[in-house]
Parts: sequence; structure tokens; C-alpha cells
Amino acid sequence: MSNHRHQPYTDLMRAVDTVGETPCMAIPEVFFPEDFPDKNVRDCAILVARYLCNTCPIKNECFMYAQETDQRYGVWAGTLPAER
Repeated sequence: MSNHRHQPYTDLMRAVDTVGETPCMAIPEVFFPEDFPDKNVRDCAILVARYLCNTCPIKNECFMYAQETDQRYGVWAGTLPAER
């Protein structure tokens, strides 16, 4: 018997293992812009995160994970929660 709730995580981790390091591993704080109280800093973090996401080889797997697990915070695959 398999647990389908773990499948999105397993798929994402398999993709990470395949490519090694991803851009979000280098500076994870920019991928959670809601943690920055200053709006200008938050907006800058979003721009940086989106740019880095667009260079990521596992962007599709990241997006699927964010959608399937209802991620309510952070930039995942270049998208904000309201865009997923």
C-alpha cells in the first residue's frame, strides 16, 4: 500500500537528487519574502526568487509540489501563493 500524500515530496526529492544543488539551496531566505517586514525588501526578494526559479532545472517538479501540497507561503517555481 502506498501513501499518495507523500508522492509529491518523493517526486520533488527525486528531482533534487538528480540535479544536485538547486538555486533555492544557495539563498533560501529570498524564497520566503513574507518574512521580510519591509515592502521594498520583500519586493526585491520576490524578483530575485523569480529570476532564480527561471534558471532552475526542476522548476516543473517544484510547481507540481507546491500545487499538490497547497503551499501557502513562499515562492515556488517562480509563483506566489495567489498565482498557484
